[in-house]
Amino acid sequence: MHVHPSRVLAGVLLITGGSVVAVAALAVVFARILVDAGMTVRAADAALLGDIVAVLPFVVAFAVANLVAAFGLLNGRAWADSLAVGSAVVAVTVGALGLLLVVVGRDPFAPVATARSTADGIGILGGFTISYLAIIVALLAARVPRRITTGVAA
Repeated sequence: MHVHPSRVLAGVLLITGGSVVAVAALAVVFARILVDAGMTVRAADAALLGDIVAVLPFVVAFAVANLVAAFGLLNGRAWADSLAVGSAVVAVTVGALGLLLVVVGRDPFAPVATARSTADGIGILGGFTISYLAIIVALLAARVPRRITTGVAA
């Protein structure tokens, strides 16, 4: 069985992205356990954690979809393309909206520490968005028929 190199690249990127998202979801679960056990946090942080926990099932489903699509791509399954493109489109859409919200909501007169964390957020969102764009491009490249040349000039 031969798997197109672009599908391998997309699979590796999906494994990486899905693993990072799964670890982040696990970190949220641990944070929730610690807060419920009595760890002292600011009220705003506890409220934010509650909001994040509310969407956690969707985040976990996204991570699982990434990993299933990745292993499907690496095993040459035809259905994996659709799942991978669907996951990548969701990631690019959410990433682009997140970038827009971070940039629009940025305070130009904020202290240096706040500006640095905003730059970090832009870097993280940008990195994920670009990696999922690369998945879409790799899967499109895998669909392009290969030209076979003989090396002889016509």
